[in-house]
Formats: sequence, structure tokens, C-alpha cells
Amino acid sequence: MLKPRSPQESFYGSYLYDRIVPQDHLLRKINQTVDFSFISGLVKDRYTPNFGRPAEDPEFMLRLCLLQYLYGDSDRQVIENAAMNLAYKYFLGLAIDEDVPDATTVSYFRAIRLGEEKFRQVFERIVQQCIDKGLVKGQRQIIDSTHIVADMAVTSLTGLIRMCRKNVLDTVGKQNPRIADRLGSKEARFDQQDKYARKEDNLEQEMEQAKTLLDGVRREFRRGRLRADAELSRGLKLLEKAVADRKEGAEDRLVSPVDPDARMGRKESKRWAGYKGHMVIEEESEIVTAVETTPANANDGQQLKPLLAQQEQAHALVPEELTADKAYDSGANLEVLNNAGITGYISLTKKTNPADSEFFTVEDFRYDEANDSLTCPAGNAAPYHRRAVFADGQQSRRGNIFQFRPEQCNGCELKGRCCKGKRGRTVYISYYEPLFQQMKDRMESEQGKAIYRNRYKIEHKVADLARYCGMRRCRYRGLARAGIHTLLAAIASNVKRMARLLFKEESPPMELAAP
Repeated sequence: MLKPRSPQESFYGSYLYDRIVPQDHLLRKINQTVDFSFISGLVKDRYTPNFGRPAEDPEFMLRLCLLQYLYGDSDRQVIENAAMNLAYKYFLGLAIDEDVPDATTVSYFRAIRLGEEKFRQVFERIVQQCIDKGLVKGQRQIIDSTHIVADMAVTSLTGLIRMCRKNVLDTVGKQNPRIADRLGSKEARFDQQDKYARKEDNLEQEMEQAKTLLDGVRREFRRGRLRADAELSRGLKLLEKAVADRKEGAEDRLVSPVDPDARMGRKESKRWAGYKGHMVIEEESEIVTAVETTPANANDGQQLKPLLAQQEQAHALVPEELTADKAYDSGANLEVLNNAGITGYISLTKKTNPADSEFFTVEDFRYDEANDSLTCPAGNAAPYHRRAVFADGQQSRRGNIFQFRPEQCNGCELKGRCCKGKRGRTVYISYYEPLFQQMKDRMESEQGKAIYRNRYKIEHKVADLARYCGMRRCRYRGLARAGIHTLLAAIASNVKRMARLLFKEESPPMELAAP
């Protein structure tokens, strides 16, 4: 059951709010432009109507969560401010002298009552309000990502394995302290130098001790002296992964057992441990229309199709145009845009020849899609070709392999810039090459250059999300809760933007008549 909502009246009525909270205050603007009443129906299934102690009103709790991201408060801070700050009380619908709940109520509501699924629905309801009010029309959108730093310290490799080993031994000790001592709990002390050191001293020794521990725990399982409960199984899984990640060629490496879902990301010269927040924004209004959270090592380009599908499914929203940077220049993405009837403006990565950087690339050859023919820079046409499919581990790439005759190449004056051998130049033309050529022509046009310059708007949005909505550093641990973090930051940014675009100045409050 739910507590009855406060009428926001006390001995002074609303007089103090009218006099003290400025008419152009952000929270007044949000109250005037954003409707949060939908939340009660949205989370109705998370409450028992006629059983238990009365719970706080869902709209009140959602507003508390938003205040955290609007002003950078922790759970404890937002409760303290709600008790003393009149602007907070006004926004929350509290009477001047009304009490506020305990800080633990906020975390329970966020993680248990709503969770990532419900917060996504809240985000979609806010976006729908933007659509209904004409702020989102789908004419032109921009897609990009930003880094989110995990709530943890990054350790050395030696420290990582020792942390995982210590966690296993601590869990074993809860079941049987003697076995834990025998397996090495006293030797697995964890010093600060192990945690923060950059040098990987004693890594091989730590690896051997970890493998010995894994063998010892498995042996105790077989003898029935230890139980493979959830906590111990989780610890063993992380230790096994930390050991396996040290093999050459290992991917998706564990960064820390503190947040097992976090990964190491890299973008140009920047490196960080944590997650990525992927988003699509409306160019004109800068409203975020789709958002997703992934580990930091996820490929940006692979998020284009899911993000477009997300907003189409939720709002039947398909943009007319979409701009993106080089991270999204895959042939699969160009095909997605082409099939959806979306005009893309994507910066293409400059192609190079792996044999020699000075050699001609595919872009220097003229491919005629209609006749399925290829002409080299010297004007010679490839006499024959064959179909080919290449698999690069993530997707299959279809295309044609064109072969020039040796006599065409060996006597050519441009051979020094084309090939080294005597067999003639071989050129692979991707199935997506016509789409790449169309995109290249579009981006070289004056219109394409002008449209692409507007990508600065998503930099505004990223700055707002990172600096003023708290997205840059994740408040919680684990991918699901990192998703809540990203959604709340996006919701906070959207309601701020709505308030600034839609707010209309109200007439000032009337003065009280003299007695």
C-alpha cells in the first residue's frame, strides 16, 4: 500500500514557496513542463495494495532520484537537502514541516522497486512527452557514445589475481576456516602496493598460487568438505577468468572483482575502466531519444542498429537523417540506414593499402555496380572476377575479387604505385562498396559538410550528461545498475532541456493584503 500524498500545505500554506523559490528556478520550470504522474501506474505491479507498511509515493521517490542527478547528491545528501531546502520541498510536493524518509528508502526504490526495466520505461515516457510537445520530430538525429568510469580502483595484474584469490579464500573460510588456512589464507594478505602498483612483480608466482588454489578447492568439492554455494561459485569463476585472461590473445579481460562487468576501454589516446553510454539525440532540440549502456570495450558501431530499433519500437520514431563519426562507418551500418530509408552522414575512415601505404587503395579503382566491373587508375578493366565471403570473427563480409592480367600490370607505368608482384593486381570489392561510394560522395558535398558540422550539438549533450547530470562516473556497480545510472542521467538531462525549451514565465504571486 502507498502513503497518501501530501497536500503541500502547512500553517503558511504555499506562501513561503511562492516568496522564496524564484519563479525562474529550474525546479519550477520542470514542474510546469514535465508530467510525472504516469509513474504510479507504471510501477503498480511492484506494490501490494492492501498489505504491509505504507510505502512512499512512487512519484515522490522518482523526483528524489532525479534531484540526485540534477544536483549531484548521494542518497544521504538528497534526504538531508529535502529536509532543509525549500526548493527541494517544493519540487517533491512536501509541506514545509513534513518529514522525509530514510536514505535507504531511495536505494531500495531505485534498485528493487524500479530497476533498469522500469527506469527505461520512465525514460521512454519522458521522450514521448517531448514528441507530443513537438520537441522531437525525427528530422535529423546524431549518434555517439561517451565513457563512464567505474566505481572502483584499477589494480595491477598481480593485485587483481591476489584480490580474486583472497575473495575465494575468505568465502572458503566462512565454511571451513581450517581448509582456508591449509589453502593459503594467511599468505594471501593484500597490501596497498599490490593494489596500486604499476609493475607486475611476482605475477608468475601469483598465477601459480591461484592455479594451486583452484585445484585445491575442486579437490575439497569432490571430498564433500566444501559446498559450491552461490558466493563461492562466483568467486571461483572470477579467479578462473583472471587466470585465463593472462593467456596471449585473451579478450574481454576482467578489470576488477569489485565490479566484474566493467572492462577496459580505449578511444584514441584515452583509456578508462568501466562502461560506455551510447545515445541518439535530436539535433534541433538536443533531446536524448535512445540510450544504452555497455562495457567499455564494446564496439560503438555495433550499437547503431539496436539504438535505432529501440526508438522505433518505443515511439515509431525513424529519423530522416542521421550523422555519426568514424566509429560507425561499417558496411553493415550503411546497409541498415539504406534499408530503413535514412540518409546517413557518416565520416569514413581513410583507407590504406596494407602492402604499402603509398600504393593505390580500393578508392582509387572505379567500380561499376550496374555492370559489375572494375577499372584501375590506368584505365584498364579487370577481365574476370569471382565471388568471395570473408569471415572476420564478428560478421561475414561478402564481395567480389577482381583479378587483372599480368600483361596489364607489368607494362603499366603506374605499377610502382599499384603492386609488387608479377601476377597482376588483385582487388577485393566489398558487397557494401556502392554504399561506401554513395556516402563518400555525400560527405564531400557542401550539404554533407554543412550537416556534419552540426555534430557539435552532441558534444554539448555529452558535456551536460558528464558534468551536470553525473554520468561521467558510475554511482553503482554491475552492468544492470550502470544501466540505471545512464538512464537516470539521460532522464535528468531531458527534463532540464524540456524545461528550458517549454517554460513560460508565470505572473508573479500576489502580495498579501494589508490587515
